[in-house]
Amino acid sequence: MAQSNVGDVYCGTGVETGINIVFGALAGLGLPATAFFVGRSGLSYMRAGGNPEKKNKAKEKLVMSVIGFGIIVLALVSPELIDKIGSQMGFSFSNCVKPL
Repeated sequence: MAQSNVGDVYCGTGVETGINIVFGALAGLGLPATAFFVGRSGLSYMRAGGNPEKKNKAKEKLVMSVIGFGIIVLALVSPELIDKIGSQMGFSFSNCVKPL
């Protein structure tokens, strides 16, 4: 008989704890860091005045900060999306390997 919930073997082990720690750290440290870098690049843009070179550097930093934020959000949301798609295909993740 096939396993109906992917990840049942990890319940109550160090893997379950590791998943919770990694995703908690990603949310707890990544989101404030992103806010800091977006704010810093925004201030750099405002301070650039009429210097096009400084404006371009500030825009580049702002774009990179937003891309980093997108990666963090995607990492936090993707397990849930994969679980929703998997449930339509006939399998699902165990509750102990779903982060957050």
